[in-house]
Amino acid sequence: MSIEKIIKQSLTKQIDETTIPDEVDQRVRQSFHRYHKKKETITMKKRLVMMGLVAAIILPTGVYAALNGTSYFADKPKDLNSLVDEGVKRAAAEGLSIPIDQKITDQGITIHFTEVYAEESKVLLHYRIEQQNGELVPFEFDTTGLDVVGEQNGNPVYQDKNVEGTSVLNFIGTSKEDHLPFYLTDESSKEVEVGIADHDKPEGVLAFLASGFKLPQPLTLNVDVNRIGKTTGNWKGQIVVDQSKAKEATEAAK
Repeated sequence: MSIEKIIKQSLTKQIDETTIPDEVDQRVRQSFHRYHKKKETITMKKRLVMMGLVAAIILPTGVYAALNGTSYFADKPKDLNSLVDEGVKRAAAEGLSIPIDQKITDQGITIHFTEVYAEESKVLLHYRIEQQNGELVPFEFDTTGLDVVGEQNGNPVYQDKNVEGTSVLNFIGTSKEDHLPFYLTDESSKEVEVGIADHDKPEGVLAFLASGFKLPQPLTLNVDVNRIGKTTGNWKGQIVVDQSKAKEATEAAK
């Protein structure tokens, strides 16, 4: 039986038998990679994916049970600015994402990349930030010395001294001037100009999106992190992005 028929039959059965709770019918604001309300001029090297509203989605577990799927992007993905869409879920359910086991560790904390999904113009990576026992690190911050005035998606919002406007304290910090702890480079080590977004949480998705062009091959993910939550450290490394299924995934996601 084809995957399409399996999905159709499973969806029909699940919809007939499932009652959707009222609280699911709501809009949720996904956190954008970096959010600033400062009125000062900031020169950015790259265009960033715009923050938007996305609807919460229920995916019947019976669909993936029928497919015996284990992909994060097929089974339980958390959307990120509409980048983890139905096309991605469909392609991942067909086996077009790639499991990986890449880790960068310091201070007893590990940034663990577990899966990559690549299209010709988009790369998604699932990550977990883990303690030594394998559990996720707590989502907490050190706000000592900051004038905290609120929060944005759980991140503290603070008032900058001598600067009009407010800033958001990121969970994943970097010392880079462009405030981007993750970026892509091509085979000549030149940074690829793409839109970048992440959930900025202990677990989530890291996304890179090319606008109007195909991503070069090969690609390398560069990690440059100096703080995770309350912990300062040095998480630096490079990971080659597996793009072997990019063309097939692009077609399947249409």
